[in-house]
Amino acid sequence: MIKLGSHDYVQTLRGQTLRFPNLDLPMKDWPKGMSSHYEDLQMVQHVELRKLVGEGKAYNACVSSDCPYLVATWFPKASWDRSRLASQIITFLYLWDDAIDNPEITNMFNDLEASNKFREETRQQFNRYLADGPVLFDATGDESRFSPILRSFAPIGEAFAFRMTKGQRGKILDELYKYLRACEVEQLSELSGRAPIIEEYLERRMGTSSVGFILACLEYILGIDLGDAIRNDEDVRVIINDILSLRRELRYPYYNNAVAVLYHQHQDLQKAVDETHKIILRSIAKLEEAAKRALNRYPERRADLEAWIDGCKNMCTGNVRWSLHIARYGLGVDALDGTTEITLA
Repeated sequence: MIKLGSHDYVQTLRGQTLRFPNLDLPMKDWPKGMSSHYEDLQMVQHVELRKLVGEGKAYNACVSSDCPYLVATWFPKASWDRSRLASQIITFLYLWDDAIDNPEITNMFNDLEASNKFREETRQQFNRYLADGPVLFDATGDESRFSPILRSFAPIGEAFAFRMTKGQRGKILDELYKYLRACEVEQLSELSGRAPIIEEYLERRMGTSSVGFILACLEYILGIDLGDAIRNDEDVRVIINDILSLRRELRYPYYNNAVAVLYHQHQDLQKAVDETHKIILRSIAKLEEAAKRALNRYPERRADLEAWIDGCKNMCTGNVRWSLHIARYGLGVDALDGTTEITLA
């Protein structure tokens, strides 16, 4: 008999069919686009990935995510150099995440000591470039003590250190710390064998999704500087990819997907999907409301704020388009208009 307090409950989803709710309609008026740099970004990424991790599972997993496509749909108007940096950032995040929690690539997922060591080394690398008075090189100038994935942060960190304001770097470092802490909490949850309730999951997901970090980078990618007052104002977070990533996350008996968490609560797959849809709709409404408040509070910065708000919305519409495109999720549907169904394998 399956105990719904264990990882086994996730396995009961296999073979069930779900209908995706309409995600196209709520964002129909939001900006969309595709960067002209996509093919060049993809070509450069393949070359750099081979140098960094070589052919194999890590390479294949990252390629299946098509980070350049995500960048091209998230930031369609960004210049080549800023698109290039964004692609390096997203690729680093995917490689780092897979290195610590993808069972096909790493043993660290079940080794808390090893993963904590990796997280501490990651903090050290972040601090070198983003802390006050960044030290870009060790006294020996030797980065060999870092893994290839952590060394791949070097060009990103140098761009941050030399091109961003102190306030921008501080915000980015704070969000990266949150990301590392959330990843540790998520791992502890997985190892505990206890499914989180939806409130716990949503709070954690804001960190593990790295949304805060990407939003902190958005100013630079768009070529604007909001300043500390606006930058430290109430942030809007949007969770959009949980329902879209469902099939990928169910390849392993994970708790950390909103649909799986709600399925544990309701023991009804379609209800879990529909409840996740409600969460997404609430997030969309909160973003719109927060945008109006911010524009009213800072009328003198309207142009930059509107650019930033449109950038946030473009990340949402781009995320939907990317999620339908990539092999990693394997949804096999062309639209999310409320009529599409999939059967979980």
